Amino acid sequence: MKRLLACLDVSHYSQTVCEHAAWAAQRLGATVELLHVIQRNATEEVRQELGETMDLASKPGLLDEILSLKVAEGQLAERQGELLLQAAVEQLRALGISEVETTQREGGIVETIIEREVFSDIVIIGKRGAQANFAKGHLGSKVERVVRQSQKPVLVATRVFKQPQRIAIAFDGGPSSRKALEYVSTSPLFGGLDIDIVLVGGYTDRNAAHIDWAQTQFTGRTGVKAIQREGAADGVLQQLARERAIDMFVMGAYGHSPLRNMLVGSTTTQMIRSGQMSVLLFR
Repeated sequence: MKRLLACLDVSHYSQTVCEHAAWAAQRLGATVELLHVIQRNATEEVRQELGETMDLASKPGLLDEILSLKVAEGQLAERQGELLLQAAVEQLRALGISEVETTQREGGIVETIIEREVFSDIVIIGKRGAQANFAKGHLGSKVERVVRQSQKPVLVATRVFKQPQRIAIAFDGGPSSRKALEYVSTSPLFGGLDIDIVLVGGYTDRNAAHIDWAQTQFTGRTGVKAIQREGAADGVLQQLARERAIDMFVMGAYGHSPLRNMLVGSTTTQMIRSGQMSVLLFR
């Protein structure tokens, strides 16, 4: 049975992560693991941080007091995480998903996600983290690191969930975009949806061969359209998103010209940051 890893934090993105997970689970017949990671400083790390800013020897009992506060903060974070997971389970069950597990861990967020993704088929994460309200327009560094390190498809959920009706594949003929296209052509996740295959680039023999290959993967399937346009990749994709009412983009996390720089300062970052649709990324 397919398994989804839905990554939650205390931001408002947890709700839309659950909505995306419910949509995918229903179409794939998948179970869902809800993951929440608590980041907590170890005692020695706290001691080192404080030692760099003040002379603890001249302030007896200060370290113990601060450490006790850290313990209380940790207990509060643990309880907060339990309530977050409980609410997410209730949300998924209300959306018709009964096969749900919860995992709460302490440690690094990215490291824990990579550890848990081994047991999953897709990772679902909000496009910004717990500081989302204070960092609008910025792609969270944790999201970028997950995308760089994950060996599984990563679905980056946008702030407002819209059930996908039409998706677009940003296709450049490279290995990761071919992997993405083959997944779309065979997975029940996208069965019955309208699909645009978008190649940004000039009309060359090489690009024509890429388009021909892509179209053969959907032989006999209706609702599939190949689109080729010249221009800056992110601009073309965003314009098409508006023109074609695209609900989700599927992209390779690393590609070739003109989609080759796919993270910070690149096409993928621009699509995640400014687009109103979710993005499914493949390495």
